[in-house]
Amino acid sequence: MNEVKDIDHNVQANSEPLVTIGLPTYNRPEGLQKCLETILGQTHYNLEIIVSDNCSTDEAVQQIIKTYAARDNRIKHFRQSTNIGLEENFNFVYAKAKADYFIWMGDDDHFDDNYISECVRYLENNPDHILCSGVARYYSGNDFLFEEKMFKVDQASAFKRIFTYFSKAGKNGNFYAVFRNHKLKAKPLDEHVGCDWSFMAKLATLGKLSYTSTTAYHRSAEGNSETRNKMVKKFRLNKLKNVFFETYSAFVISTHIFNDAAVNARFNYLQRQFIAAMVFFQVNLKLFMNFVKKKMA
Repeated sequence: MNEVKDIDHNVQANSEPLVTIGLPTYNRPEGLQKCLETILGQTHYNLEIIVSDNCSTDEAVQQIIKTYAARDNRIKHFRQSTNIGLEENFNFVYAKAKADYFIWMGDDDHFDDNYISECVRYLENNPDHILCSGVARYYSGNDFLFEEKMFKVDQASAFKRIFTYFSKAGKNGNFYAVFRNHKLKAKPLDEHVGCDWSFMAKLATLGKLSYTSTTAYHRSAEGNSETRNKMVKKFRLNKLKNVFFETYSAFVISTHIFNDAAVNARFNYLQRQFIAAMVFFQVNLKLFMNFVKKKMA
């Protein structure tokens, strides 16, 4: 392993906004090691790195975490005594964050060395934006598959931003973006199908979403693509919800947008009910059309 360069980062760190990287991990030692290498190689040095091992059964995970924590005191690491589930592990690292900016990172992903610095620079220059990502690129092993078509949600109206987001959302690569911390009052992720979509919709009510083409986030297609059957099994959906999976998904996504006090404060009761109903129909149609296309392919 390469040693951390012994240079004076104090001046650089003091001039940079503090960013927390939340890294939930489970049984992926090789991916975790590559992930930590890219984090420690970031040109933005003022980082707080929160690692949470979700009770991995592979002992190599803890060995890697302890090795890197000994190399760099910016790493704070935790090990769950039992497996608390993926969403709760994401919420755990978020709850530990102290910085004004936050980003989640998948333990089988990596990003360009300038990812944090470019996203933070964009947000510093655009105070009306709450989130900025780079370009999402997908891989199978080391083989490049495709680059996601990124999009902006930058309307002045929070109402318009919600519907724009759902009209364009796909693989949701902008979920792994830098966003302004301490804006949501409750846990950001709920345990339901499409919780990343409802989370992004919450942020869209609080500010504009964008991306920069000057940096990229590299995602594992295997780790980030759950099939319909896998999600049915994961969330233990009954036969009725399985048959009407798209409709059920649209329902839980739309109803979980307004379970945060900061989001609720943006709209009155009737507005919230109207938005939830419209999002339900919009997402239901979107998911159903995607299902039909896959069946016909």
